[in-house]
Amino acid sequence: MKKIFGLFLCLIFAVCQSQERKVSNEKKCQAVLTPSETLQWEYLNFMKDSIFYKSQFANFAKIKNGVLLYRWQEGSGSNNFFTVDFDEDFNASIRTKEFVKKVDFSTADKKKMKFISEILEKESYYQRCLKDHGHSTLYVLIVRYNNEVKAQYYSPMTNLYEIETSDTNINLIKEIFSIMDRNYYKSITLKKAMKKRKDS
Repeated sequence: MKKIFGLFLCLIFAVCQSQERKVSNEKKCQAVLTPSETLQWEYLNFMKDSIFYKSQFANFAKIKNGVLLYRWQEGSGSNNFFTVDFDEDFNASIRTKEFVKKVDFSTADKKKMKFISEILEKESYYQRCLKDHGHSTLYVLIVRYNNEVKAQYYSPMTNLYEIETSDTNINLIKEIFSIMDRNYYKSITLKKAMKKRKDS
């Protein structure tokens, strides 16, 4: 699996190299502006044989205003989609092949995510990192606004916190990632706590 993952990363570097524009200066990880179609091709083809994987992105493309955070962890087989639909009363859920879990956001988080999605510039970014993190965790973050993709961020090795930049757009995307990430882990923690209570 690691060899396939390595070849996959090399392909990404080759495709992005000729069209890149770096928007961060951090030595270990850089955010690279990448054409939207190139970025979509990369993450949609990551698990090209998985019907579940492709269907989740296709379903999210039907949402007019919302956010998708996808994560895949090497070695664990963990493969989940966290989606939020602003127009369906902020309907949010974490979905894997095995389960669907509803997630509740605070009013403050809802307002902040909606506001950021409105003011984001329309850009797509690829996160390239030089550091070897051992087991990689892949992330795809997509923001839809007014029935189009407003922002995309693809990191095939680690999370967005590794990027240090003064670029406002990336920092706004990081803020959305932070809200999604925090609510994801809050949801997982609550699920574990409820399971413990049932078992005891």
